[in-house]
Amino acid sequence: VKRASVCCLARPMVSLSAALLARSVLLLPTGARRVGFATMSWIKEVDRSGVTFVNSFTDPAQMPRSTLPEITLVGRSNVGKSSALNCLSGRRKKVAQVSKTPGRTRLINLFSVGKACMITDLPGYGFAKVSVEMQEEWRKNVEKYLRLRDNLRAAVVFIDSQREPQQVDAQILDFLMYNEIPALVVATKVDKLKSSQLQPCMAALRKGLQLSPDQPIPFSSVTDTGRKEVWNYLEEMCTSGNGRT
Repeated sequence: VKRASVCCLARPMVSLSAALLARSVLLLPTGARRVGFATMSWIKEVDRSGVTFVNSFTDPAQMPRSTLPEITLVGRSNVGKSSALNCLSGRRKKVAQVSKTPGRTRLINLFSVGKACMITDLPGYGFAKVSVEMQEEWRKNVEKYLRLRDNLRAAVVFIDSQREPQQVDAQILDFLMYNEIPALVVATKVDKLKSSQLQPCMAALRKGLQLSPDQPIPFSSVTDTGRKEVWNYLEEMCTSGNGRT
């Protein structure tokens, strides 16, 4: 999949050299510059406190401010994002509603993770069966959120491990790089792959989306595969200076 194309969120086109430079800055560690957040074990904090729903918002301007680092979750409408959030929470009680209809998440949902961080679940892209006018409203609100949310430090981009690299995923990665938001790519539904398929599928996604050698992280909301790795990666991104400042 060719990166650095016109973004699905209507950002200006960026050159391949600019995209590669942004990737080297945003996805690969270049130094450990502290960003002022207290160090703690995020996986221990989420196991202790869980993930708590705060509220839903149509306009990012309505969202409360926090001094904690914020992580946003993005992905195609049928990628299993809500199931992944429930898995990351480590609780039997679901914090995100899992719908059989792709694209049901139409608001920006805000969650807290104890004293570690905040999480936002953004509307899915790709298959949402809504009017053109509503899709345009979503696009504007998502763009507004990603650009102006002061404590946003990183984005988790969920992709389907069973599918070939998708152009729309490449475009959202370009958009995040354009806005200097570091991205962690997580490949969902790996429990549906045979053991012999896992590494070839990860390699194909890594090559097709031009990812760093340690991405994507294989993930399953059924078996909890990748749960600890995702939390540890996000903690490192946000507390070692590799997240957005």
